[in-house]
Amino acid sequence: MVGSATVRTIPWMVDPAGIRSLLLMRLSAIGDVANTLPAVSAVREAFPRARIGFLVEDKAKDLVLGHPDLDEVLVFPRRRWAARPFSPGTWSEVAGYIRSLRAGRFDVLLDFQGNRKGGLHAALSRIPVRIGFTRAHVKEGSQRFTNVHVTPPAVRMLRARKFLSLLAPLGIADPGVVWKLPPRDDSRRAVGEFLQGLGWAERGYVLLHPGTSARGEEKRWPAERFGALAGRIDGELGRRVLVAWGPGERAIADAIVRSSLARPAMETRSLLDLAELLSRAAVYVGADSGPLHVASAVGCPSVALFGPKDPAIYAPLNPRSRVVRRPGPDGSAAMASISVDDAFAAARGLLEETEPTRPGAARDPARSADPA
Repeated sequence: MVGSATVRTIPWMVDPAGIRSLLLMRLSAIGDVANTLPAVSAVREAFPRARIGFLVEDKAKDLVLGHPDLDEVLVFPRRRWAARPFSPGTWSEVAGYIRSLRAGRFDVLLDFQGNRKGGLHAALSRIPVRIGFTRAHVKEGSQRFTNVHVTPPAVRMLRARKFLSLLAPLGIADPGVVWKLPPRDDSRRAVGEFLQGLGWAERGYVLLHPGTSARGEEKRWPAERFGALAGRIDGELGRRVLVAWGPGERAIADAIVRSSLARPAMETRSLLDLAELLSRAAVYVGADSGPLHVASAVGCPSVALFGPKDPAIYAPLNPRSRVVRRPGPDGSAAMASISVDDAFAAARGLLEETEPTRPGAARDPARSADPA
């Protein structure tokens, strides 16, 4: 970590010796929830006997439900409520949800969300000690809903390290980075059967993920370049290529498959299926999106294609990753400026770095504490 976080608080408010229960909150998005996972394990290491919960939206719940360092998970069913906002049943569920949030009687809330949505949850929780970032590091005035404020040690720092800095008021300084995910036995079986059906080895393929969230379309690399990249990986490196996709992205994946010798990945039922596909890949190639950070959690070497966002903040916390970015243009033009040669060189370099003895050798997974 760069430097130390600064904490502004009332001295009596946080006494780590008296903490019996903590609620960590990161509602969305998938990549940001993934980036809180090292903080989850750091809190568990510091408070081995405490009751630790996590508050998350339904879309990202797979990353924390059953996590070995959590005792409970509260799920905010945002998608279901948004689909029928004026239904009496929705309002009844909302009231029950607020009651369950308060019934937990947690001593401390850690607000990793840092916007109005998170601030409202913090206020509704009635948790006495609510730790969040200072005004300059949150959005929409959410600092008004927290009462212990942390200034990260740097303005531009990776999200996972910024989230770790929020633990400073708990006496957790410069914690180690440990990645864990929930057990995924069902996903292991499903992915194993899928690869067996293809007649492929268990490991060693390259996984491409061309999609991003609907709100992040300007971060997408052109599908035709993914197709060209897949062709070069297969033809020049002798690696088989799988193309994964998220909700609403199947057409993009199919276009890449049609233009190359790549194969479509299995249809993932959950984020844990995706994590299992990533855990067996020799290299992952994708844009600045959630799967890139799930790849960090399972120790998958990654090529991160960056355009409009600053990689000093949004790149993965993964020592086996390479960021590909062309300085100059903004938005979708920045992504379009990345050539197939750029992405191919990064993928080839990672393969040479992580599998120096033979092309099909599995990488050393010791860097990740992921139990699955």
